[in-house]
Amino acid sequence: QAGIARGDLMQFANDAVKMGVAFDTTAEESGQMMAQWRTAFKLTQEDVVVLADKINYLGNTGPANAKKISDIVTRIGPLGGVAGVASGEIAAMGATIAGMGVESEIASTGIKNFMLSLTAGNSATKAQKQAMAFLKLNPRKLAEDMQKDSRGAMLKVLDSLAKVPKAKQAAVMNALFGKESLSAIAPLLTNLDLLRTNFDRVADAQEYGGSMQKEYASRASTTENQLVLLKNSVNAISVTLGDTFLPAINEA
Repeated sequence: QAGIARGDLMQFANDAVKMGVAFDTTAEESGQMMAQWRTAFKLTQEDVVVLADKINYLGNTGPANAKKISDIVTRIGPLGGVAGVASGEIAAMGATIAGMGVESEIASTGIKNFMLSLTAGNSATKAQKQAMAFLKLNPRKLAEDMQKDSRGAMLKVLDSLAKVPKAKQAAVMNALFGKESLSAIAPLLTNLDLLRTNFDRVADAQEYGGSMQKEYASRASTTENQLVLLKNSVNAISVTLGDTFLPAINEA
C-alpha cells in the first residue's frame, strides 16, 4: 500500500502528471511508480519528488534517459534499504549502467547481486570469501561498512576490482556476483569516473533540485505536450481516485 492520505491525493495526482510529462511516460505509469517508491523506500510524497528530481537530472546530464533509470530503481525497490543503499545511489548506478546500453532488467539484476554480495557478511559463499580475500577485503567488515557508508564501500570494492589484472577480472567478478551479473557490473568498472560523478550529482541538491518541475515546464510549453498534458491530467486524477489507490487511502 502506498499509504496516501486523502489530503495528499490531489498533490499525488499533480506530481504524477508532471512526472509523466518529464519522464516521457503516462501519468498512470508515473503514479504506479511513485506509489511503489513510497512503499519500497519508505518515502513521503516530498521525498518521492526529490528522487524524481535526481533521476531527471541524471537523465539530463548522461546518456541514459529518466524513464530507463526510474525503471531500474523501481525493479530494485526495497532491497536497497536492506543493503544500506539510498534510492539516489541506486539511481546513480542505474544511470551509469544503462548509459552503456544495458537493458533495465539486466542492470537491476546486476545491481541487486552486487549489493547482496557486499552485504553477505558471514553468509558469503566459499567462492565469494575467496574472491574477497584475493581483493584483501573482509566480508563481515564490508557488510558493516555498507550500512555506514554504502557509497564508500561500493567504490572501495570497484576500485579493488579495477586493479585486478584484466585476465583475472572476469573470474573474480563471477565468483563474487555470479555470471548473469557480469554484463551489468562490468560497465561500473570501466566507467568508475562517471559513477563517481553520478554519485556526486545525486548528493548535490543545488544541482538536482527542481529538475523534474523544470523539465515538465519546458515540455508542457509545446502545443503537442499541452494535449498530452490534458489527457494525462484526466487520467492521473481518475487513476489516483480509482481502484489502484483506494486500498491505500488512510481514513485518518
